[in-house]
Amino acid sequence: MATGPRRDLFGDIAVSKNLLTWAQVRDALKRQSDYKQKGIPLRIGECSLELNILTQGQINDILALQREKRKAVPVEKKIDADFDFSDMEDGETFKLGRYTLDKRLGGAMGIVFRGIDEQTGATIALKVLPRNLAHDPNFVERFKREVKATCVLSHPNVVHIYDTGIEQGVFYLATEFIDGETLTSKLRRETRLSELDSLHILRDIGKALGHAHSRRVLHRDLKPDNVMITKDGVVKLADFGLAKFLRDEQPITAEGIAVGTPHYISPEQARALKDTDHRSDLYSLGATVFHLVTGRLPYEGDNGAEVMKRHVFEAVPDPRSVRADLHPAIAELLMKLMAKSPAQRYQSTDELVTAVDAIIEMLENAPQKKTAARKPFDASN
Repeated sequence: MATGPRRDLFGDIAVSKNLLTWAQVRDALKRQSDYKQKGIPLRIGECSLELNILTQGQINDILALQREKRKAVPVEKKIDADFDFSDMEDGETFKLGRYTLDKRLGGAMGIVFRGIDEQTGATIALKVLPRNLAHDPNFVERFKREVKATCVLSHPNVVHIYDTGIEQGVFYLATEFIDGETLTSKLRRETRLSELDSLHILRDIGKALGHAHSRRVLHRDLKPDNVMITKDGVVKLADFGLAKFLRDEQPITAEGIAVGTPHYISPEQARALKDTDHRSDLYSLGATVFHLVTGRLPYEGDNGAEVMKRHVFEAVPDPRSVRADLHPAIAELLMKLMAKSPAQRYQSTDELVTAVDAIIEMLENAPQKKTAARKPFDASN
């Protein structure tokens, strides 16, 4: 006997407003389920947009109605063996230990929520490992690796960790809540950043990496998605899910398998070399700031393998080929960061920060800049 679609408030509202049929709701729920099996928690609205059966405006209208319904009848989900964090919708709340969580912020390999620490009253961000990934030893090890890496770090430019543990069978990591946005979000809004803003971000990430490297931690996945900017303009390095400890850790990936994000990966990471060190992070920092200051990726391709191959074999791109008015000193700095051989890059974050400070001073004291003092970096611009 045929059964109806799984009850879903978003779907109920969409059908009641004649925006979707139940058949389309089933299609969206199936797409959501397919993604969930891959460890990617998408909401039904996101799946509907991907299937081209709803517009973003229609989704926003449904979500607004959904929030009103949730306020009228507050829902607090119970954590049990069948609870699935990726099913949480806007307006729902649930408790995990001492944390009351009320909004999903994002995440893929781990889902991140906003919440309140009932012991301190502080707003926090809490990352959990979805149950479907908690049975995979590799994902569990990566989550534990992130916890361990973050616990040894304490720096103004690194997202601060408050607590970690296992509650009701759920692995979690509680960190400071960043009231701001990622560099990816800022790039989408602005296309590219000014020279000085890009340099200040580069310097602050460099300091964060220097702290991590001094604790023998390699980030290995530096990219705009993993850098947060608070509303006060403070740069925060986040997501140490692919971190590696120098000399004293066993690898969590098989030999010969590259880890990292193709568009920002270093040549040695792309080649899965065993002796990758801190200079790999500096390459990824260069690729990230190349994107910030030009609005373009350093290398593009039809797939990740092609992009990684270009990182390994093609000449270092001159950012002035994309942004002709870019100051030569910034172009030279980025090209040195992205040198194919680690020996030709900056050899430490201290050396890099010194070079960046010199360029910032030069630009801020340039004659054409003297008439207007530089305003503090504003993440909301």
